[in-house]
Amino acid sequence: MIADGETTSVAVTEAVLAHTRAVDAAFNAFAHIAEASALEAAHAADAALQAGAAVGPLHGVPYSVKDLLDVAGMETGFGSELMRGNIASHDAVAVQRLRAAGAVCIGKTTTPEFAGSVLTESIRHGVTCNPWDPLHTSGGSSGGAGVAVATGCAPIAVATDGAGSARIPASCCGVLGLKPTLGRIPHASAPDLFANFTHIGLMARSLSDLAVMLSVASGEDVGDPWSTGRIWRTVSTPDASSPATNRIAELSAWYFPLMGNPRLAVDIADVCGVGVDRLRRVGLDIAENNTRLDWGIGLSKTIMRALMSARMARYGEQERARMGRGMRQAILDGDAIEKAELRSAPIRRSELYRLVQQLLSQRPLILSPVLSAPPPPADFDPVSAFAVDGEDAGDLRAGWFTYPTPFNLTGHPAISVPIGFDSSGLPVALQAVAGWGQEQLLLDLAACLQQSFDWEAHWPSSVSALTSSAARPSAA
Repeated sequence: MIADGETTSVAVTEAVLAHTRAVDAAFNAFAHIAEASALEAAHAADAALQAGAAVGPLHGVPYSVKDLLDVAGMETGFGSELMRGNIASHDAVAVQRLRAAGAVCIGKTTTPEFAGSVLTESIRHGVTCNPWDPLHTSGGSSGGAGVAVATGCAPIAVATDGAGSARIPASCCGVLGLKPTLGRIPHASAPDLFANFTHIGLMARSLSDLAVMLSVASGEDVGDPWSTGRIWRTVSTPDASSPATNRIAELSAWYFPLMGNPRLAVDIADVCGVGVDRLRRVGLDIAENNTRLDWGIGLSKTIMRALMSARMARYGEQERARMGRGMRQAILDGDAIEKAELRSAPIRRSELYRLVQQLLSQRPLILSPVLSAPPPPADFDPVSAFAVDGEDAGDLRAGWFTYPTPFNLTGHPAISVPIGFDSSGLPVALQAVAGWGQEQLLLDLAACLQQSFDWEAHWPSSVSALTSSAARPSAA
């Protein structure tokens, strides 16, 4: 719309900022709204277009950035009181590439303190609520990004995904969430770079926007060893005229209803079953697999807690007293990990990778729910017991989000695709996983699902006013 002159970047940015100010008061998606710099960038985008300059594929399109990633001139607060005044001097690689493509950053979205929780709440910013029902969580740790996209505040969002942190809130909020192949989008600022399991995540309402975002952000960077020396296949947007359905019809997939989870809510099982049946109807050969496999759920917690403990070692008791209870507990959990458990972690990670590779060699897609149950209440205590359909399922990690975490450890690309709603009106999503570099296959599968459930047509009733085209610019 912007590139062809139907509207201007300034007009779109002003509309998005106005909506963001109104929506954020209700849902708390933003740690910082960068109104002045966004409008400055929008004016520059319009001036470039008027001057006949070459423009990028995201020219003038607003987007948000999770408050773990650097945007030059903005605070990188990590959701923590300890990081006030931490102004970034440069852009993270993904941000740099979106800026070069013409995108306009409208602000930083909320995250739990140091991304240490699957629920987006912190002492500094409070609770980020689910736009479909504010009494429920938006998920985490990229909850602010999920809400920003779901409510129309940002058509696209840059997030991170260390244990499902983009896919979980995408599922909770009813939008697309993609964790690309490890290294496809460089994450040179990750503290665990050489044992990386934290990926840059992308979130969007439309497949076309997601495809453009992925293409723009992909490519090697000398600061990230996982990105170098690879030629990443470009992706395109499947549409009605593309052969996406035919490609899917020629393939096969595994469906794991549990994937290390002790139980699955009846509502979620029913909606995911409908999604699986939709794919069967287009020709995808799907085999349900209930085999008990070691998906590394405990391993993920061990690695994450150990790294969190190492990262937080520089903070003394006085500083830790300013952290939230969940963050303090995560550090204590990391401190208590036995040496033998840490020594075995790399071996166990390799075993998990080989398991996933073996499954994908038999069938090129792995399907599962994203979550075992609807989003818990917004004020849910992350260290308390979690129940599924009234029955104890352990804690949140063991009982709610086992499905996304294995693929952070293995590096495989994974996508969360909205497929419907549970009986209470909360979104439900299906996860799809493919081989390294096979993001196009995931987009094709999502296109097949969209033919029977068009998530773009569904807006939370609380933000129905956001359905105007000005508030929902497309990146494509």
